[in-house]
Amino acid sequence: MRFGVCAPVSEARNLAEIGFDYIEVSVTSLAEMTDEQFAAFCAENDAAPIHAEAANCMFPGSLRLTGEDADFAAVQSYLDRAMARLEAAGISVAVFGSGGSRRVPEGFPQERAWAQLVKVGRMLGETAQKHGVTVALEPLRRAETNILNTQLEGVHLVQDVAHPHFKLLCDYYHLIVEGGTMEDVEACAGQLVHTHISNPENRAAMTPDDRADYKSFFAALRRIGYDARMSFEGSAPDPKTQLPLALEVMKNA
Repeated sequence: MRFGVCAPVSEARNLAEIGFDYIEVSVTSLAEMTDEQFAAFCAENDAAPIHAEAANCMFPGSLRLTGEDADFAAVQSYLDRAMARLEAAGISVAVFGSGGSRRVPEGFPQERAWAQLVKVGRMLGETAQKHGVTVALEPLRRAETNILNTQLEGVHLVQDVAHPHFKLLCDYYHLIVEGGTMEDVEACAGQLVHTHISNPENRAAMTPDDRADYKSFFAALRRIGYDARMSFEGSAPDPKTQLPLALEVMKNA
């Protein structure tokens, strides 16, 4: 398994020195760059000792995916630009969390919102496939959005979308906060293409003294044959001290 950190490319050298294998950057940031800024990003990424292999934050919050204001022409235009940037940067996994974009407006039927997200999922899958990218749907806790909050809901949406380039992410933090189980992780068999992790008590960097049962998470991933990437996504205000411990936890688990 490869271990990374959600961080800007400017941190790549420091993270490589700690022992991480890759970084995970922001789709939105890449899509919003000017051509000159993007060229500079690619040059910095290529020169770094570890590289951006994944990207999160698929959509800006201003781009609505559900409700009466959803504009699918605008969504497609954005995706064409974003996926082309990911391909040019050599990034193969794009995380679809974007809780603000997918949040269902008050009073709007959930079943209609679900159908809209199935449509978005197919748009994501089709556009990603053209650019050699795979999308990983991320279930998010209810504090961040009001649809697709559990791992099993994520499994069901991936099944409804039914596209080979629209798959699933499991974030240990969101899983545990929402009362998920290791059986829910195992339900992702055949669909899981990416993972995130942090301490579920405070979304901070993990330590060997945490109460969280990280080993059970890794055991469940092993049982379904998952052996790809895992990114730390959380708070580490003292990265030189905290991130080596987080990497130690992942390797030991």
